Amino acid sequence: MEQPRQLPVGEEIFFDHIAHFVPDMAEAHRQFNRLGFVQTPYTEHRHIVGEETEPVPSGTANRCIMLSEGYIEVITVSDATTPLGERSAAQMERYVGLHLIAFSCADPESVQGRLTLTGFHPEPLVNLKRPVSLASGGEDEASFTVCRVRPQDMPEGRVQYVAHHTEEIVWQDRWLHHGNGIVALRDVVVGVETLDKVAARYCWFLNRGGPKPMSEHVWRIPLDRGGVVVVDEAGLDELVPDAELPGDGPLIVGYGLLSKDLAKTEAFLRERGFEPEALDGYLRLSLPETIGGTLFIAEDEAKLPWIQG
Repeated sequence: MEQPRQLPVGEEIFFDHIAHFVPDMAEAHRQFNRLGFVQTPYTEHRHIVGEETEPVPSGTANRCIMLSEGYIEVITVSDATTPLGERSAAQMERYVGLHLIAFSCADPESVQGRLTLTGFHPEPLVNLKRPVSLASGGEDEASFTVCRVRPQDMPEGRVQYVAHHTEEIVWQDRWLHHGNGIVALRDVVVGVETLDKVAARYCWFLNRGGPKPMSEHVWRIPLDRGGVVVVDEAGLDELVPDAELPGDGPLIVGYGLLSKDLAKTEAFLRERGFEPEALDGYLRLSLPETIGGTLFIAEDEAKLPWIQG
């Protein structure tokens, strides 16, 4: 079976990854193990400053859950005195959970220019690196270029573009096979107070013509892979009845995942002590408070609740 294409080409935009921000990486590692996910080793982020050639620590560290399409990142603060570490710590003070949405592109310089022209304020491109262990032994270095905007431009969290330069190192086959049967990342769900304004902002950010209303309170912005689902308080109540918007702003609610066998995924999760809700063709699982967020799992993306209507 041919491996799905991971990276966009030309002007395509993919929903690349989502990130949980956690204060206790050891506990998060334990919980994702219980969920049946293989995780990459703990590594610290590094970036290149100005004209320097040697990367310096960024102040955050991660583990990743690599999927056949996209991935899930788990981030913790390793040094709160750096700008990125300080910002990440402040985000966790709001709530523990989902604080980063990354879209992949082929040409970050072009995206940076387009964002400037459409009223955003992109920061200088950041060249990130992190060491990655190899199946054959030793390690290599994964490399990314990231385009971020000011926090106030996208108050939902750290919403950014990424261009991958080392696909083979990042998506190693040994990390792609999970006991829970989950194979792909799909849409991210964002809860907001004002649906039309936020949907319009995401359309500008993602260079899309307009959102697709799935209902009065749930709108979706489709991408070349995956999409962004924007919901107001009534829409949030439809999708996650026990969730509430924080008093100080929007919330990255959760994300969609695809399973190769939904019945086996449900059985696996129940054996591990979780209680996923079996709904109309999909599972909904609120994750432990130590990692935060809600999973929506389907065998076919048409069965995700915001698509099937």
